Formats: sequence, structure tokens, C-alpha cells
Amino acid sequence: MERVITLCNRNGLMARFTNYGARWLAMFVPDRQGNLKDVLLGFDDLASYKEAHEQYYGAIIGRVCGRIRNAGFNLGGNYYKLAANDVYGKPEPNHLHGGFKGFHCCRWDASAGINRKGEQTVLFTRLSPNGEEGYPGNLKVSVRYTLTDNDSLEIECRAVTDCLTPINLTNHAFFNLTGVQKRENILSHRLQICSAQLIDCDDNLLPTGEIISLEGTVLDFRKGRTVSEALATDYLNIRQQKGFSLAYVLSNGGDSSLAAELYEESSGRKLSIYTNQPSLQVYTGYMMDGSDVGKNGIPYFSSAGIALEPQGYPDAVHWANFPSILLDVGEEYTFKAVYRFTVD
Repeated sequence: MERVITLCNRNGLMARFTNYGARWLAMFVPDRQGNLKDVLLGFDDLASYKEAHEQYYGAIIGRVCGRIRNAGFNLGGNYYKLAANDVYGKPEPNHLHGGFKGFHCCRWDASAGINRKGEQTVLFTRLSPNGEEGYPGNLKVSVRYTLTDNDSLEIECRAVTDCLTPINLTNHAFFNLTGVQKRENILSHRLQICSAQLIDCDDNLLPTGEIISLEGTVLDFRKGRTVSEALATDYLNIRQQKGFSLAYVLSNGGDSSLAAELYEESSGRKLSIYTNQPSLQVYTGYMMDGSDVGKNGIPYFSSAGIALEPQGYPDAVHWANFPSILLDVGEEYTFKAVYRFTVD
């Protein structure tokens, strides 16, 4: 049975979650005048998440987020065939975001609580059984969301396994800092990313194995620029497809550090993201076509929101030069991300 859990902090911020996909449903944060608005794309009812064209609003993605080439990989002398659920890939579709029945559409066990600082938390747990969507090993996973009194939403994911297996989790929230009250896009949002290096990908959004520099291009967000500036380029066919899905390299050494900031001038809302993950997937929602009618009856078209997803390198199971996403017996996987909301 699906549940909705609401967390509040002492400043009046409010976050909502559900055990369906361990999803982050809503995030109410103030503007300069103190008006609280929800800055996450999504729906007014849980049933719509199950029927949506875009399946991943606010969900935890796993076992492995992103794409895996040819929906399979070799590990320990065995070949593991995964669900081939992507629209990309020839002659066979690739594996995407954990498969047809990945973590995003599972019912998780849920428990709400209070941490030692008196802050409200919710813990989601589940056992991903051996063979689920083709992955080896029984994987015990937990996801804890904490709404802190410094106006941050903290996400901590942990996992252990009884067999060597890949794991690469993320949260797939779409942000729009104007507040989802009418049909507004994120083109005027100012984005800053603490990297000018990109994990190069081909036309199927799969890594080539190369890391390329973005210095001197409109995709270098280190000094900050609006999303619309970055879309007005023929580089990587961005103008033609009216958006991008790019994996930026983060140099954080495994410690949580600033990865990106997003700012919306009219409201003054700013989102700062800190993480211990080695890359950040940035997706401007260019595949949204209006078929999903979201909160307040708003249809979601291209650039309705932006996903900023800390994670491991995509398709890392096929690239020895990428940081490993393998988890072995006796080890613990730990993912940390902090989404801090302020007003400028």
C-alpha cells in the first residue's frame, strides 16, 4: 500500500515523500517575500506517477541509473542479461534506469522519525532479490531523507550485497524554482556547475570512454549562465533537440562538496547541491511533450524542469578507466547528496 509522508522543519519548509519508488514528491520553499511554493515537478495524486510518460519524477533510480550498453555486462566470468527497456540502442535497446521494474516503481518499507538534532526524517528500505531485472546478488538498500533546520534536504543511500554486483543510485527530481503554479519553464534559471569536464557520449547517450573539456563552450557553466544561453548552440546537436542530457565530471575526492547551483531571479530562490558522487547528470527535460499533465493541471513540455542528478559514471560496467560502481561482499555502498535552499 502506498503512503505519503510529510516532513517539516522549524522554518516552515515542507517536503513530501512516498514509498512508491521512495519518491521525493514535493518541496515547499520560500521566495524573497517568504511565500512558500513547491519547486518539484510531479502530480497531485499518486496514481498519476504510475501512468506518466516520464516515469521517474522524484524517484530513487536503481540498481543502476542511466544506460548500460546492449542491456548486459560481464562480471566474474558470467554474462548478465538485463532488461532492454531504453528507446535508444541498436540493434537491441539498452538498459535504462534499472529496468522495467526498477527501484522507481517498487513499494519500499517506510518509517518516519526524528534524528538527534530533532529534525524530521523518513527511512525507506527494501531487499532487491538476486536476479531482479537481471542483476546478480541480494541487495539490501536503504534511503534516508532528512529535512534539516538549515533548509536542506539530505539524501543518504546505503547498500550491502551477498554477491558482487553493480550499484549506482540517484534521485531523479525535476526542479523549477519559480514554483509550480503555472506553466513556467527553466530557461531563465541561472545554472552553475563546478566542472568543465564532460563524460563524452554518442548519439545513443552512451559513453565513448573519453573525458572531454568544455572550456570555451556554452556548456562550461563554471561561472554561471542561463539555461537558454546553453541551448542556443549547435554544439552536440543541442539546438536541434532543444535540450541536453550531459554527465559532468566532479572532482570531489569522495567527500561531499559543492557540485552545482541553480538560481531563479524573480523569486530569489537558490538551490545548492553537495555530493560525494563523482559525476552529475544534467537533463533539461527535452523529451517532455505535454502528455504529462502535472500539478495544478499544468502540462509539462520541454524545459518544464531540470534534473540535477549526482551519481557514478554512466555505463561504468563497460569502462575500466571509469570509477568502479561494483559493490562486493563485506563492503557498503554510500551515496550522499544535500539539496540546500536559500534566498538571494
